[in-house]
Amino acid sequence: MIYRPMIPLIFLSLSSIYAQENSISLEAIQVEDHAISLEDRKENSIAKRIIGGEELTQYGDLNALEILKRTPGVSIADGKGKKSAPGKGYTVVLIDGDETPSATKRVNPLEQISPDMIERIEVMTNGSAEYTAESMGGIVNIILKKPKSQGATTIKGVVGTYGGNVPMDSLFAQREGKRGNLAYLINMSAADNRQLDTTSTYKQSALSTSEDLRESAARYQNFNLSTKLIFAPSSKDKYTYNGAIGFNNTNQTIDSKTYLNGLITSNSQLSSNDQSKGMMMWSGLKGEHHLSGSELLEWKVKFHQNDNNGENSSLSSPTINDQRQKDYSFTRMIGIEGIYSRLAGEHFYKTGVELKQISQRDEVQRSLNGVDTTNPTDNVHMRENKGAIYVQDEISFGETTVVTPGVRYEALSRDYGAASNINYFAPSLHILTHLTPNDNLRASVAKTIRLPRLDQLSSSVDSSLDRNDVHHPDMTGNPNLSEEKALSYELRLEHYFGDKGIASLGGFYRNIDGKIENITKYNTTTARYVQSPENAGVGNLWGLELELKKSLNAYVEGLGLFSNMTLQDSSVTNSVSGLKRPIKQTSNVLANIGVDHTLKAYRITYGVAYRYVGAYNDPIDENGISQSQKAYDTLDLYASKRLDNTFKFQVNLKNITRNTIDTTSNLYDTAGILTNTQLDKEHSKPQILLSLEGKW
Repeated sequence: MIYRPMIPLIFLSLSSIYAQENSISLEAIQVEDHAISLEDRKENSIAKRIIGGEELTQYGDLNALEILKRTPGVSIADGKGKKSAPGKGYTVVLIDGDETPSATKRVNPLEQISPDMIERIEVMTNGSAEYTAESMGGIVNIILKKPKSQGATTIKGVVGTYGGNVPMDSLFAQREGKRGNLAYLINMSAADNRQLDTTSTYKQSALSTSEDLRESAARYQNFNLSTKLIFAPSSKDKYTYNGAIGFNNTNQTIDSKTYLNGLITSNSQLSSNDQSKGMMMWSGLKGEHHLSGSELLEWKVKFHQNDNNGENSSLSSPTINDQRQKDYSFTRMIGIEGIYSRLAGEHFYKTGVELKQISQRDEVQRSLNGVDTTNPTDNVHMRENKGAIYVQDEISFGETTVVTPGVRYEALSRDYGAASNINYFAPSLHILTHLTPNDNLRASVAKTIRLPRLDQLSSSVDSSLDRNDVHHPDMTGNPNLSEEKALSYELRLEHYFGDKGIASLGGFYRNIDGKIENITKYNTTTARYVQSPENAGVGNLWGLELELKKSLNAYVEGLGLFSNMTLQDSSVTNSVSGLKRPIKQTSNVLANIGVDHTLKAYRITYGVAYRYVGAYNDPIDENGISQSQKAYDTLDLYASKRLDNTFKFQVNLKNITRNTIDTTSNLYDTAGILTNTQLDKEHSKPQILLSLEGKW
């Protein structure tokens, strides 16, 4: 079988390399270019997509979060005031195989990772025992760059504008090399990006109409310093240290005017400011010990911490309301992990154990016109202890089939004001069959879990202050929230072209018990909208995924095409009322298509990428609210020129279509009569980015 020699290669690569060079070199097991990425994808026993090479940087994405939004089927939670990417649901994100710190109310750790730090991204669409059971919707593993045996320095500067007159800039610098048995990589990234957008909100009730016109000015600054050290005292032992610290500073100012009943003079004005500062730190130490040519023992010690301070204020007139909220969030994770792998005949066994503890604090202080309005429940301290053990095997049947069964057991205890203890088994089965040398058939089934994040259990309230409406509700947790469990099935047919392209067609079905959704309610007592997570009922999600990457050299030299499309449908049935409806905010169509062309004689590559997000139309839910959103699209262009062997210049034109997101919500009373309508139009602007990269 083709794939089987790859396993002992991983075990023995260090030994063979040291015998020849006595230096650290990981190229033997790295996936660096498009051709090798496809070969690795073809032979891997677990179905995955691999994003690497130029795909990571060619479209001018500013961080890992933006890259993942382009990936079909991936749904990632953003920081405060932003929306997640539409997809098949919750997706867990790993960095070098380890879970990332959770996104807080204000920031996502993925915003701290520059695309230039990433070697490749692996997207596994169904869970396996080797990784966390919390793999609802799949697993994204971001593999950061490793030091090469040769030394190199890379510097990349980016300047640009948002909307033609708002400046954007970033800087990335990296040094890698080796000294004896120590390989090192150190990189730094810094960014100062701004946006100036407008939003219009139309509201209609039985008594009046109003229109709010808002102008939002935002500034996002971050600085990140990371290092990776690899020390190999012998051909059988290797130690790796990963460490990073990042700082972010965000400031958003919104000025809005409200016009009642079609008047041309505003009746009221609102000015708000939201600013935050945060620090993210993660570090990990890993050891690899080759016990023999077929046995490997690994261990990891890891530490993650997030700190965020924020202040949100709003001042309205002519009715003077000065509302303020200060919030502080702190998350710390400490963990250890051990893994044993063994190659024995037609079996590749892998077993591991993991222990970790998470501590989190949410603290909020609010005031209205100088009077403290903080509730005792706004300050919450929480803790989670978790243990896991798993066993997985890859079994080769002849030259054509690999079966990968596995089971993972996890148990955790939580203290968040209340206490809970949860334990569960998560079995999985993956089957790979080589129908021909260029055709694969894959099938998988996995039980997965989605545990509520600690902030989803917190009673602390994140107020939207004077901006409160159905699209900007107060947000709080739900201490009664329980875990979401699912059985996920997938079937996929892949064809690999001789020119290193691929065409695939896959189907998926997921049955979900205790589906978690963010539910917005109107509180008639406080006259405010409040959003909190709830177990909505039994959910179902099914669909098709199509993908094509193909060289068109036969028609035009240097021309290539890529495209993917997800067609999906869903339902959730309330276990109490029996009401059946689609899963909230689930688009039925997601698509990406792009064309690239390389002029080898001029060392120029240029291309276009188009992204389409389909509409959704949610009917009236249990709380009398319906919501719909129109489809929107994004068009990006890029061109890069290799100036010489050292420098490369690139220009990116992003969001040429100036997409506008139209969201409409209707509120009905208990008799089913429409009482209020709200329409939000969120406008965005194009970006122009110029970059110069040097590597020597």
